[in-house]
Amino acid sequence: MPENDEIVKHPKQDKEVSNFDFTICPNCGETEVGKFCPNCGQLNKDFNKPIKEILSDLFGSVNLDVRIINTISPFFFKPGFLSSEYFKGRRQRYVPPMRLYLFFSIIFFFLAQYSSIKTMKKSDFSNVIADSSSVDIAMNIGKSIPDSIITLNSFNKAELKEKLLNDSTATDSDKKIVLSGFNAFENWESFIAKFVRNLSYVLFLLMPVFALILAMILWSSRMLYVRHLIFSINFHSFVFGLSSVVIFLSMILPVKISGYFLYFLWGIPLYLMIGISRFYGRKKTGSFFKAIGALLLYSVVILIVLGIIFYFTVKEFA
Repeated sequence: MPENDEIVKHPKQDKEVSNFDFTICPNCGETEVGKFCPNCGQLNKDFNKPIKEILSDLFGSVNLDVRIINTISPFFFKPGFLSSEYFKGRRQRYVPPMRLYLFFSIIFFFLAQYSSIKTMKKSDFSNVIADSSSVDIAMNIGKSIPDSIITLNSFNKAELKEKLLNDSTATDSDKKIVLSGFNAFENWESFIAKFVRNLSYVLFLLMPVFALILAMILWSSRMLYVRHLIFSINFHSFVFGLSSVVIFLSMILPVKISGYFLYFLWGIPLYLMIGISRFYGRKKTGSFFKAIGALLLYSVVILIVLGIIFYFTVKEFA
């Protein structure tokens, strides 16, 4: 036996081990390490190197991974396929569902925010606001607001705010709501940024809700909830991916042409219908009605949530 706990390795084994930076995992102390630590999963790489080597390692690990190539085509063109493969145990071939979701959601919310701000700047939105007569009527709930509008430069903002505060017919709650809306309107770029941020958080939490809707509509499938959840994650990823493509094309192409790309969004219910048929093993006709039912219920939930997000985002400007 070798002394002092020395490990004797075959020359071939030494050559293989030398491809890795650590023999003991610096994160958890595990001694049996290869490319990844079997205990904590950390990559066996030392990044205390010249930048050239680090970049080489990073691009080598990203690798334009075969998984990306394997994932993109079925992700967009074979609804339900990735969810089926996931539960067949073929996970290593494809990008994980949550990683796909994070990637496409980040792109979507970035493009949505940028596109909204760009559109409003083009329409000179920052200079438009309801006139003083509109404000009087807006203080009375249930009455419509006149269509007349004037530019922000044509009246004194401080005078308008003072008029709101001194209105004896309005409650404190009404005044606070109207002033919050006024402030949000004035700072519309900040409002859009906060609204998109809040929306991104809430939509992440809504994926399990959509999975629950699927579980109720497809209760006869008797699948575990986790199967509905993975399908929901992949579906949301597709929605963000397709929407990102539509937004991007609408930004770079002329308005007359880009408008036609909105028809691509009809791919969302079609994708869900085919996905349900493939993943749940349903007939096309039944899948169509299941998909429509799920989308209608989910649309109601989303509309309610959008209203709540809008209300609380405006309140941040109180």
